Amino acid sequence: MTNPKNNLDGPVAVVGGGVVGCFVAYCLAGMGVPVTLIDQEGPGAGATGNSAGNVQPGSGDDDAYKIALGAESLALWRKHLPRIKEVGGNDFGDQDVRYLYAAVNENEERGVREVLSGLHGAGLKAEWVDGQTAREIEPNLSGSIIGGTLHQDCIQMDPKLFMAAFATAAEAEGVTILRQKQAVGLTISGGRIRSVAFQDGSSLECSSVVLATGAWTGQAVSEWLGYDLPVEPYGLQKLHLELGSATPLNCAVRWNGVNIVCRRDGKVHAGSRFDPAGFDAKPSADAREWLLAQVAEILPGFHASGVETIAAFAASTPARIPLAGRLPGIDSIYLAVPSTDGFLMAAVLGDMTAELMVNGKEHPLMGRSPLAKSGPR
Repeated sequence: MTNPKNNLDGPVAVVGGGVVGCFVAYCLAGMGVPVTLIDQEGPGAGATGNSAGNVQPGSGDDDAYKIALGAESLALWRKHLPRIKEVGGNDFGDQDVRYLYAAVNENEERGVREVLSGLHGAGLKAEWVDGQTAREIEPNLSGSIIGGTLHQDCIQMDPKLFMAAFATAAEAEGVTILRQKQAVGLTISGGRIRSVAFQDGSSLECSSVVLATGAWTGQAVSEWLGYDLPVEPYGLQKLHLELGSATPLNCAVRWNGVNIVCRRDGKVHAGSRFDPAGFDAKPSADAREWLLAQVAEILPGFHASGVETIAAFAASTPARIPLAGRLPGIDSIYLAVPSTDGFLMAAVLGDMTAELMVNGKEHPLMGRSPLAKSGPR
């Protein structure tokens, strides 16, 4: 679908310097739009930097549509990564990884075979392997595994190093980055955005704004604009395990909702476990022991030499569908807010937001998004 109304008659402000906000700003700048990226700390300092760095379609209980959307985003990641790496100037440990979605009983097998069907439907590389083949691929796996879906279309990277490179590439593309600048409100006049207000009393004039504020979106939009949107903070607990002298894993494993992936720097990321504390999530001994138990059960041959527990949070949206598109009722305000798979969805959200703002092209997701039905209180 297309929308003939194009509001880009001046500079754009993107609020939120995570991977989604960076992709939105990068795509807009690449289309010749003057854009400023704003973050209260700096690019990747929040949820993005604490993520697994997975670009992994089918990373949760996703339906066929959501897996296909992830596949679209994966293709955009593959398109942009070479340029980001070249201009960013540092190695962020990106690697193609295989993910085994393991099953230890018939009920789990039905679930991971559904994932396989969704991956095939999206044109992604994946196959069913039996238990013996799975253990030949990764000898540390449990003997209880009866089979699994081997997903072979995933990328993994160090998210902190990637964001450092991405910020450099974005600035080279023409993005202005305001670091340590906390947005506290929006000035609306005549039904349009006029400026972003900052905590220090200053402001930034703009003709359009994109809110890529992740888990903070519900609070920000409620306080600034009087809208109630279905987005909540979703606390997450995860582990970084040190390999020590152990051999790196031959493939990543997903089991019982936990992803276990070996990074190129030798750390193994294991996560996540839901933490109802949301914004107040702190590393807990309970989450540490639960996650270690999942790793030990599915990978009994793997023994970590050190453990770091990390508490983070992401946004939670209905059915994990992103809030994407124009905010109904106020001209020139847009949202680009993923759910708990923000790293994966960043590229497609950046691309679709830029296409909507510059060319008036509305991605099919926008009709499905909970944002389409929102309105002021």
